[in-house]
Amino acid sequence: MKWNRVLIENTLNQVAAPFYKRKLVFFLLEEFWDTLELIDDPREFMTEERKISHIEHLLSKERNERAAKTVMLEVTESPEFKVTVLNTDEIISQHPGWFNKYDGMT
Repeated sequence: MKWNRVLIENTLNQVAAPFYKRKLVFFLLEEFWDTLELIDDPREFMTEERKISHIEHLLSKERNERAAKTVMLEVTESPEFKVTVLNTDEIISQHPGWFNKYDGMT
């Protein structure tokens, strides 16, 4: 794995988009954002390896790993990088406890 902060942020935004459209926040994405906030904290010394380690630790938690494996993604790289969630409605219906209501930006 190689650390690419811009790619990570773009990917998270694209994966979150279909859930936000349904006014839902997916817990796993919130955990990713929380981890990125920790990584971005200027008081924390973060090498590329340590950043990767934080993400790997996040994904190694049983519930997070199960949720990550449930999401089916289609990734296209040409003409531009795009990530599409293929099973949004299925995830929401099968795992409603993974979501909180989202009212948009305040």
